[in-house]
Amino acid sequence: MKKIIIDKIETIFDATSIFSDIIKSAEDDVVIIDFSATDFIRNHFLSILGMAFKIVQNRGIRVEIIKPKSTKVLNSMKKINFLSAFCDENNNDDTYKTMVKYTNIPLKNNSLVLQEFYSYFIMQFMGKVANLSPKLQKKILQKIFELFSNVFRHSDSALGLFCSGQFYPSQDKFNFTIVDNGVTIRKNVNRYLSQQFIKNRTIQEKILGKRFENINAVEAIKWALKDEHSTTGEGGLGLSLLMELIKISKGSIEIISGSGYYGIKNAKEVSKELKKSFEGTIISIELNTYSGSYYFLGEEKDNG
Repeated sequence: MKKIIIDKIETIFDATSIFSDIIKSAEDDVVIIDFSATDFIRNHFLSILGMAFKIVQNRGIRVEIIKPKSTKVLNSMKKINFLSAFCDENNNDDTYKTMVKYTNIPLKNNSLVLQEFYSYFIMQFMGKVANLSPKLQKKILQKIFELFSNVFRHSDSALGLFCSGQFYPSQDKFNFTIVDNGVTIRKNVNRYLSQQFIKNRTIQEKILGKRFENINAVEAIKWALKDEHSTTGEGGLGLSLLMELIKISKGSIEIISGSGYYGIKNAKEVSKELKKSFEGTIISIELNTYSGSYYFLGEEKDNG
């Protein structure tokens, strides 16, 4: 039996550290997740924990949850439908529609579930991110849904896609996180670039035995972010418009895949190689919903 005590989940690295602790439980028959002393959780990171729970459950390990003593934390976790997925607990009504409920969508035979989730996500998004013009709002939603689609096109995730999110009215923030346990961006990109290298080698390069050199995890994420880059011909991450909005509005994006971390925070890019690799991909986005600023497409300004 293994017991993991959680005091808070405030950052993406808090969540991945707990994730790592949970999936190390290969020799235990029970993992106890103790939320009793938890005083703060950013609910959009619960998708990361949910995937960890699913991984160990698939190994035949039982997950037991000790619920939070904090009424605020408990009610919040009930509103986002997280506890009911793993223990005997009812959901609370999300009266003010501030949550993107914890959702796990399988990789296959998911068309109905995915369509229902998209409709639900739009409903939760609309009205919260009201500082975007209708045209820009539509474009941003399109880019967000491409992120979901990329999981099904590229990841081969055994457990599918996990998502959760929350709108923080007092902070003017709309956050959501998607995660999968599939093929990392680095592996996908290097496989594709290697194939292209072999295909396009000159005769001289073949004679000299020139070999493809893999790029690291951070470089692979940056490569995948460019709109014209794709490993399948069906579109890469293509986040340029979304990242531009994040930069000018002082939102944030964080991507972890394998040993790579890339983010935009306070309008600045940050990246690093991680000591602990995450076997899968996490994309966490924070949109600034401050109503004192209004954003629109350049073409809308040009059209007067």
